[in-house]
Amino acid sequence: MNASLRLELSRGFVIAGAILYIPANILPVMTMTVAGDVEHLTVLGGVEELYDSGLWPIAGVVFLASILVPFLKLLSLAWILLLDGSEHYRPHRTKLHHMLHQIGTWSMIDIYLLAVLAAVGQLGVLASVQAEVGGFFFAAMLLCTIFATDLYKPEMIWNNEPTGPTS
Repeated sequence: MNASLRLELSRGFVIAGAILYIPANILPVMTMTVAGDVEHLTVLGGVEELYDSGLWPIAGVVFLASILVPFLKLLSLAWILLLDGSEHYRPHRTKLHHMLHQIGTWSMIDIYLLAVLAAVGQLGVLASVQAEVGGFFFAAMLLCTIFATDLYKPEMIWNNEPTGPTS
């Protein structure tokens, strides 16, 4: 696959990820039922629930891993792609790309934990957890960041010419 196609696909995945970020954070990712009390939780709602339960360190970790890190990944990828063909900040962009690639291997841990919680959280009439559509958007957004990072290779940062189409 040539560099121009890689750049365009990567940009498309970043744009798609940014669009998917909105429903991933607005729509419920799970429905939790405890003793007949049904609660639809968004990612932020889950953070608030953990915080209100006195589990503020876990709430902080979930906020960082599920809200802040995906946003920063999208922002970082957009910055790297925006500067394609530029000599500015090449070493920084290369290090950032490497870091994003490393983070990408752990990105789906949130979805894995939701799946495990939904699978083991079935306690009949006492309690249950059910995955919701927001989890699908969240997973799709994470996949977009993983694909965008994998498509745009670090050596493309060091090209002297922009790899995208010229006008």
